[in-house]
Formats: sequence, structure tokens, C-alpha cells
Amino acid sequence: MMNNKPTQSNPQIRAPRLPKRAAGRDIVGGYVQYRERYSSLALANVSLANQVANRPAFVETSFQQALLANSEFEEIQLDDVRFSACDFASAVWYKSVWHRVELIGCRLTGFMAGEAYLEDVLFKDCLLSLAQLRFATLKSVRFEHCDLSEVDLLEADLSNVRFVHCNLRQAEMTGTQLAGVDLSTCTIDGARLGPKELRGATLTMSQAVALVEAMGISIQTNSAS
Repeated sequence: MMNNKPTQSNPQIRAPRLPKRAAGRDIVGGYVQYRERYSSLALANVSLANQVANRPAFVETSFQQALLANSEFEEIQLDDVRFSACDFASAVWYKSVWHRVELIGCRLTGFMAGEAYLEDVLFKDCLLSLAQLRFATLKSVRFEHCDLSEVDLLEADLSNVRFVHCNLRQAEMTGTQLAGVDLSTCTIDGARLGPKELRGATLTMSQAVALVEAMGISIQTNSAS
């Protein structure tokens, strides 16, 4: 079960390119509009909770302690965006597209982003339990010290993702692509994974043994005399 191929190098995450001085500090009217493009904003302590809009875009924008819970922003476009201490609980952002995005200390419990495309995205110290990223594509994405317990990653492409000290207990990872992914610092108890998903991944010996035993296979540690 241990990977004997060279481990993929850590993906280089390009940071958001944010303006030194924001052009605005609020959203005109307070509501996100259909297909509207918002650029060069510094949004602090705003509430966009329960708002609904298709295909909005945020560019070169920072969110600080923003409330985004229960929002429905289908096909939202994020380019060069930073979220700090924001609440995305139960938000629905299907088919969203993320480029050069950072999320620091955010709550994403129950967040739904099925079929999303994420490139150059950092999640650090975030709570993503019960989040759904089914059929998503993650390219150069890093999860660092995140709680991903019971996350749904069914058939997501994770071939260029880095998990660092993350909780993946009971994660749904059936059909994922984990080639080159290092899971050795993570907790994966109860995660739905098999040989197909783990091909080319890196595990510790104890993780490998636990996964084999979970398949009902007994391991004899001592040679028969």
C-alpha cells in the first residue's frame, strides 16, 4: 500500500493579486446582482447571507468576517480573492470557478460547490465538515490544518492537491484521483477509499494497515515458525 513512486512535489499556490488600495468598501444596494462584476473591493463585516444570484463575479476583492451563510451563487467567478474569518455555512455555489483564492479561518460547514473548478486555492485553518465538492476539479489546491470530516468528494479530481494535518474522517472519496497526493499527516479513519483511489498516493504504514484491515483482511505481523 505504501507508494514507491516519487512523491509529487508540493503544488505551488499562486497568491491572490490584491490592490494596495481598494476602490470601494461595500456593494451598491447591499445585494449581489445577476451577472454583476465586482472589482477592487475591501468588504468587512458585511452580510450576504441568504442572497441569491447567478453568475456574479468578484475580482481583486477581500472579505473580512463576511456572512455568506445560505447564499446561493451558482456559477460565481472568483479571481484574486481573499476570505478571512468568513462564514459560508450551508451556502450553495454550484459550478463556481475559483482562481488564486485564499480562505483563512473560515467556516464552510455544509458548503455545497459541486462541479466547481478550483485552481491556486489555499484553505487554511478552515472548517469544512459535511461540505460537498462532488465532481469538482482541484488544481494546485492546498488544505492546511482543516477539518474535512464527512466531506463529500465523490469522483473529484484531486491529483494536484496537498493535504497537511487535516481531518478526513468519514470522508466520501469514492472515485477520486489521488495520484501523487500525500495523506501521511492526515487522519483518514473511516474514509471511503480503496486501492483504485489510492493508486499513487502516499500513506504511513499504520494508515495502510488500518485500510487493509477495514477491508476485512487479516494481517500477520510475525512470520510463522
